[in-house]
Amino acid sequence: MKIQPASFNKYLKSISPQIRDTAFPLEKLHLPQLEGIQKDIVLFENTSLEDIKFMSKWFQVLNLARGCREQCTFCLRNALKPLKENSTILWDDLTRFTSGISKLNERLGFNILQGNSHITLFEDANLPVIQIKDSNDEIHSLKDAVKEIYTKLGLPIVFVTAGWNPTDKSSQQNAEELCSYISQNPDCAKEFAVSVNPFHRYNRDFYTSRIANTLKTFLPLYKTGIASILIKYNYPEGKDAQSNGYESAKSLYLEIFEKLKAMTGSSTEEFESLNPEKVTLERDDNYIENKGRGQKFFSLEAVQKNNKKLFVESFQWLTMTPEQKREFAYNYTTKNIDINGQIYLITPSEQMIETQMKLNFVNKDKKTAPIHTDIKFKKLD
Repeated sequence: MKIQPASFNKYLKSISPQIRDTAFPLEKLHLPQLEGIQKDIVLFENTSLEDIKFMSKWFQVLNLARGCREQCTFCLRNALKPLKENSTILWDDLTRFTSGISKLNERLGFNILQGNSHITLFEDANLPVIQIKDSNDEIHSLKDAVKEIYTKLGLPIVFVTAGWNPTDKSSQQNAEELCSYISQNPDCAKEFAVSVNPFHRYNRDFYTSRIANTLKTFLPLYKTGIASILIKYNYPEGKDAQSNGYESAKSLYLEIFEKLKAMTGSSTEEFESLNPEKVTLERDDNYIENKGRGQKFFSLEAVQKNNKKLFVESFQWLTMTPEQKREFAYNYTTKNIDINGQIYLITPSEQMIETQMKLNFVNKDKKTAPIHTDIKFKKLD
């Protein structure tokens, strides 16, 4: 039987404007009175309103792609290579997700995702030049995806790129189209960053030219202040710090900046956020973290100390009752949706927990690589 949303109107009309406009509005409602309003939305087949509430609080990552070919030696996520050449979300699943959320919002009269500040588009992939196929093998770009997400969900996106091969005409065109769209719709992006680090796997000249071209492509976003530089380097006392520490990262960026000036034929003085004196300031948050592949740059003592903190969090989780786990997960973890609809949790220390929840994606049976975590948790029951 097809659900008639009008049958819920009496309760919906009783909801005050204050609740409709608040963060995470579903948690303020008596959901049993609305259970069933989602039933004929294909995305939520076999998904309760309680689980939708759970997913919508601290919703952070909607993966458009999985796996990374960059294989940076310090990767915090220990990102694996893609399982297949096409390891992106199916376009039909992206639109099923955005349309499903949008349709439920329309029925309820408010956005169930309000309270979340942004959506990150990847966990372990290099954007923004991916191509997303639909079930008819037609190609959609990241620009198309950003437009779809922002139009339907109303949340700005955050993403980082490590660049692309400047001779790849398709990637270059996709990046230019994305930049143009964001420039014309600045509210659709909360933050965009280009990653610069001495841990890359390329010939230095190729790498610096690649990043300079990436910066040149997205210069309009630096002019408006949306874009930034994400620069990472090793601690002074870390292993191989001489080749991948602060001074190494600083000289690398200076070389990139000089190439950028040559490419643009200008001093780039109007782009303050690209100024080497600002970008290369030595700051604690630019140091690599003691996790993922980055751990090999730390001493055994430092790794063991960090792992002890992760173990304590893991142990606390494993000793909780199912009810305590769900309450903790709802209030203190962010939610990550994989390209097959699988929902993961991200703990305060950024460990991953696989849940039993899975959205009804077309590709729900698609196999994906494990999402990295330093200490393995059991699934959320």
